[in-house]
Order: sequence, then C-alpha cells, then structure tokens
Amino acid sequence: MGEGVITDMLQTIISMPKKYYAAEKKPIHKIGYTVALAMIAVGIAETIHSIPYIVRGESNLTGMTLGPIVVVCGNIAAFSYLKEAKVY
Repeated sequence: MGEGVITDMLQTIISMPKKYYAAEKKPIHKIGYTVALAMIAVGIAETIHSIPYIVRGESNLTGMTLGPIVVVCGNIAAFSYLKEAKVY
C-alpha cells in the first residue's frame, strides 16, 4: 500500500463523523454512533494499557483480548450506523 492510499483512507475515516452527524436526523442514532466511537476509543486505550501486563506475563486470555474485542465491536456498530444513514 502506498503512502497516498493510507493518507486517503485516514482522511476518509476522519471525515465520516462529520458526514454522519450532518446526514443523520434521529437523535437516538446520533447517540448510538457516538457511543460506538467511544467504544473504539476505550478499546484502544484498554489495548495499550494491557501491553505491559502481556509482556510481563501477568495477563490472561481475557486481559489480552478485551481491548481488541471492544475495538471490533465498536467498529461494527459504527459501520452499521454509517450504512443505516447511507453515509458509507
């Protein structure tokens, strides 16, 4: 993948919330999308937080997979809201 492709992908991802909030009219969907984005952020933070414990061998399977699972779930929910609003 070239640098331009990665840059384009990042710009698309960053522009999605603005497009979504402009297109979506239902408040409950806006709240749900916001929660989905928050889940992604929490999953990333949880993943970063767990790395030292994994390296030291102090983590179990749940501790190692919790962050990535939350990131995936948040992304699935966010993507579903984008599809529902016909933004993506």
